[in-house]
Amino acid sequence: MPITRTSAMLAATLSLGLTLTGAPAVASPVTAAHAADVPGELVLPASPRTIPRATRILNAGDSGFLWVQEGDDRLLWTDYSTGAATALDQRLPYTVTYDMDSGYFREVPSFAPGWYGRGSDTVALYEGGDAPHVTLLDKTRTVGKVAIPAGQAYLGTFGRTVLTRTGGEDETQAAHLWRDGTETAVTGLPADATNITVEDGDARSIILKFKVPSEEGSEQGWGHWSLIGLNDGVAVALPDRLAEGQGWEVNGFRLGLHTVLRDRGGRYKFDVLDRDDLRGDYREIETGPFAYADEHGIVGSTFLAVDRVAPGDDKYRGQPLWAVPTDVDNPDETFLMDPSGNQIVQTPDGSALVAGAAAYVEEGDLDWGIYRITEGAGGHAERHRVTDVTPMPAQVYGLSLGSGILTTAENSNSYHPGDYYGNYRSTWLTTPATGTAPAVVRSSVDGHVRGDDGYCYQAQGCVAMFADGTGYHGRRAGSYYSHTMLYANGDAEWGPRVDTGEGSPELADLSGRYGVVNNLPYQRQSIVEFKPGAAGVVLEKREPVAAAVWGSTLWSAAPSGGAVVATQLPGNSVVETFRTTDGCVPTDLQAVGRWVYWVCKESWGSVHASGVYDRTDKRMVAAPAGDVLLGDGYLVQHETGAGLKLLDLTGGQAPRTLVADDELGPPFVWARMGWTVDRFSGGVAYADARQRVHIVPTGIPASALTVIDSTVSTQVAGWAGSWWLSKPAAAWQLTFRDQAGAVIRTLRGSSAQGILKATWDGKDSAGRPVADGTFTWALTAQPADGQGAALTVGGATRTVPAVMKSTKRPWLTGSFVVGGKITANPGTSTPAATAYSYRWSANGVLISGGNSASFVIPPALLGKRLAVMVIGTRPGYMPALTMTNESPTITKGAASQATARPAMTGTTRVGYTVRASVGTWSPKASSYGYEWRLNGTVIRGATGATLELTSSMRGKALTVTVLARQTGYNDGRSTSTAVTVR
Repeated sequence: MPITRTSAMLAATLSLGLTLTGAPAVASPVTAAHAADVPGELVLPASPRTIPRATRILNAGDSGFLWVQEGDDRLLWTDYSTGAATALDQRLPYTVTYDMDSGYFREVPSFAPGWYGRGSDTVALYEGGDAPHVTLLDKTRTVGKVAIPAGQAYLGTFGRTVLTRTGGEDETQAAHLWRDGTETAVTGLPADATNITVEDGDARSIILKFKVPSEEGSEQGWGHWSLIGLNDGVAVALPDRLAEGQGWEVNGFRLGLHTVLRDRGGRYKFDVLDRDDLRGDYREIETGPFAYADEHGIVGSTFLAVDRVAPGDDKYRGQPLWAVPTDVDNPDETFLMDPSGNQIVQTPDGSALVAGAAAYVEEGDLDWGIYRITEGAGGHAERHRVTDVTPMPAQVYGLSLGSGILTTAENSNSYHPGDYYGNYRSTWLTTPATGTAPAVVRSSVDGHVRGDDGYCYQAQGCVAMFADGTGYHGRRAGSYYSHTMLYANGDAEWGPRVDTGEGSPELADLSGRYGVVNNLPYQRQSIVEFKPGAAGVVLEKREPVAAAVWGSTLWSAAPSGGAVVATQLPGNSVVETFRTTDGCVPTDLQAVGRWVYWVCKESWGSVHASGVYDRTDKRMVAAPAGDVLLGDGYLVQHETGAGLKLLDLTGGQAPRTLVADDELGPPFVWARMGWTVDRFSGGVAYADARQRVHIVPTGIPASALTVIDSTVSTQVAGWAGSWWLSKPAAAWQLTFRDQAGAVIRTLRGSSAQGILKATWDGKDSAGRPVADGTFTWALTAQPADGQGAALTVGGATRTVPAVMKSTKRPWLTGSFVVGGKITANPGTSTPAATAYSYRWSANGVLISGGNSASFVIPPALLGKRLAVMVIGTRPGYMPALTMTNESPTITKGAASQATARPAMTGTTRVGYTVRASVGTWSPKASSYGYEWRLNGTVIRGATGATLELTSSMRGKALTVTVLARQTGYNDGRSTSTAVTVR
């Protein structure tokens, strides 16, 4: 739920305390220093990011664990039994950051085993410098300090024992144990051991990895492992060679309560060794589907494994936690948790800690937490939630605000880089009275945010957004190919769109149904009209100029002389003109009601001049250039280091800082991405460092409520009116009167955000159809903010015959070939037609005599496409004219068929002439062709009805094929019986 400034300050105060319920949300809450100076401000909490907050457990003890989380600079101790987190007094020198695309941390504490303690409630905090030492804490309370002698390097703390190392890199090294002020040298390691590192450890033992330079060949590079007892410092070699010269086979070891895991990655296996008998019998595990998992553990007899996040497989939110029983043959591999984080931490009692989700969901919040995996009844692994992990705030990529409807583009709910980065989220706000904050009416998660707008530089993504003021929003970048699309607030589907016919379109301005779209690579600009539920249209194409739209008024910069011209859409009639101060040609325009902002820039980017034209007082107001947005009576400018500055164009207030720069949330501080204005209502919205969205009033009264665009029927039947408003309206009333002035019908509504729509069925208050004649209508609406006079507009309408509405389009059936019969199915309408007539056409040209429901296709229409206009009639209604879709292209009809085969007449002997008889055909052909063959081979040139037999033909089989031809039809073919030439 949204919070006021007062509750935001309280939340900030509490988060600085030590004891927390669950995980703290952030490390350094943004303070609200100017809260008392901003009455009427609303703060909306950040949405949860779709990728869970990354965590890292640093030490798992007997009663709790030490951990850090993304977006926080604190070290947190959480109790197993209560899940309550306590922040240590000591903080990290940085905020933990995480790259969710790669799955790696950027700014993190050391992940070396034991660096912050291991295997007990003892927390170790190392501090270097001139007097390096380790401060030991019992959970959060300091209990001791261990100085690190000169020449020794700190490696970690295990239980209450501090481990150090002497010797530099690639030098002979030794390990040392420090406990209660006593040093114990580790014995049993090779005398020439180098590169000593900690592999794992707990309060009883440490596994050290090292290299032995005296080894020969490749074996030197694979390294060795030893288990060091903390009670005596004696190293016992671990079985890291199953065969001589096979150092590549073993990749490492992990400690369990009673076991040691041996990683044989070279063989895609794991071995479970007895911790008290390392060289005795062991159980072998085939890693199978998790062969590349890089985190492993064991709880009782259950082996655990989890992979890293896999961006290539869209596994950004985590991977399944595999569980494999080790005490049965041919075990089943199952998911214990899906998804889970990439860390398995053993606890002193043999359980394990893993971050993960309560349940898998495709999109939305995963309800992330830290779980304890224990051995349950029957030896099966069970999970128990220890504490919640508060979601990371979703990054706001862009935002728009129009008529009190807020839209944010953010990486919440879903994430699929390269396709979509998150979702649009809509929030509907009330229009507040002066001095009060708006309230949230409702909110929704809408469609996916796809790609960015190409102005992000080093940021992850950015979306420059526009509000149309009526419940639609758009973005600068084209939706796909040559299309520019709007999205309806509250709807996940595609909204109205316009195809400009040119690639790389960019939305430059938007108000109501009209927009300005630039196609800069093609040096074209389109003035477009969006039509919900239908294809939008391009009203005009021209060379790009500075342009802005407010309702149905289009402002355009003239190519020279400094003129700025207003035309009325959808036409191009000029309604107003002004000139810039020194005649410079504007490179940018913005328009809101009586105000038009302009700026002239040189080709190299420097500002030549800028200002705001007051249409009412016909005066020019000085105004800054840069990152600027125009509101109703004010201008907001972002200035690096200074924040958002407010300029009152009415002269009622001195210029002031509206939002300090350090309160704007990185990485976006640009207009339409990190902040915006509601030019249809008056507020300013911005995202802070915690990705909360603030709605801040300007304190500047909005202009009176006006109609900025409208479409109104001139006929009573199906009467409808739409009025685009300059700001939200409260109660409204639409009254219809007859020619005598008597009220015949009154329609009422309670509110309208950006657009007011009404329909009239042509009936009076008693439900009776009105008589023929002319009627007037009058609309009145109260401003929702209570500022200014009520809106009053009116017009006239008249009665005309009612119109039937097509409910199902007519269609064609039949055979679309020459000679085929096709039939028009008339479709349906409301009300139903009582009679139909038909008008057939071919390629758009009417066919003479084509007036029936059915039509036989003549040869003249071969290669053409047919359609029919169906005219439905009903007494008392205007005819309903509906055209079918065009038919497929008409192709040739079926070939004639021979009912009696062709034959040859005459003597089939050399020197004689034979003649072909065509046989009998149905339907009868209009002409015939002939093909003569000898032994199946066509006789070249023999295409007539007769053939003279020559000596070369003697002894060969002679046939004749007759081709029956008819215009518009395929050729029929039939062949005679073969005769041998003598």
